[in-house]
Amino acid sequence: MFPVRRLLTALPLFALSLLLCPRATAALAAPAHVKASLVSADASVQPGQPLTVALRLVHDPDWHTYWVNPGTGLPTSLKWKLPPGWKAGDIQWPAPKVIKDSTGNVTGNGYDSELFLPVTLTPPADLAAGGAVTLAATADWLMCEKICIPGSAEVSLTLPVSAGAPQPDATWGGKTRATLAALPREDAGWKISATRAATTITLHLAPSKAGGHTPKAPHFFSEDNLVAYDVPQTVQSDGRGGFTLTLPVSPDGPRDAKRLLGVVTSENGWLAGGSLRGLRVAAEFQPTTVAARSGAASGSGGAGS
Repeated sequence: MFPVRRLLTALPLFALSLLLCPRATAALAAPAHVKASLVSADASVQPGQPLTVALRLVHDPDWHTYWVNPGTGLPTSLKWKLPPGWKAGDIQWPAPKVIKDSTGNVTGNGYDSELFLPVTLTPPADLAAGGAVTLAATADWLMCEKICIPGSAEVSLTLPVSAGAPQPDATWGGKTRATLAALPREDAGWKISATRAATTITLHLAPSKAGGHTPKAPHFFSEDNLVAYDVPQTVQSDGRGGFTLTLPVSPDGPRDAKRLLGVVTSENGWLAGGSLRGLRVAAEFQPTTVAARSGAASGSGGAGS
């Protein structure tokens, strides 16, 4: 859940910007700072078989949109208009970036440049082959640079229905599948544990094998806003390829959370070759005595992020 208090604080400022800034009013009438389209991983639909489509957002330089937990802002959403019998899954969120303003202040969690937000659509098993189907949705987002402007677009694509297995889409199949492959996930190469105190959370990340790839500049993004998005995080190396992150608890987060949910990113990925930029975290909070024993050999020497 995103921090409603911060959003309500921002809304009057947004309204005021529309009154005082002709540029903002013009952009609201024709929001072209982010261009949206619906693309497909495959060139056709096979009855009963899941299909991956993606909302493609192309941001103007210095503009951004938001992750599922935006910090301050609103996450991008899709309202589907599908033929009868079709089902739509949730947006599958790529690893986000820290969004900063021109003065270096952190303003949220989100994306810039070219972005693909994948969604799994499932057609009915009795979908008739030989025809075509149109898939449509209303996309809504909040785009920000020096000001924030709501954006919206009607997106759609039409695909043939074939009884055979589909071929990859010649234009978007590669990028859509690359996005899927890079989505945050848990990995057996990393052991994750977490403990919680009154105002901080301690996250331990340890490689399963020594002497492997060493990630750089890890940063945690909280899925449910348990961790404050705009307060620095402390990172310490254990000298063996692992890390301990000290995370500030957010006053807007859930008070009874039993586990740490989110994504921890690395500038050079979590796996050899720079792959897996985001490591999925879903760690039950351990008693502090257990964590102390597991981290007793940890060394010092790190940096804040």
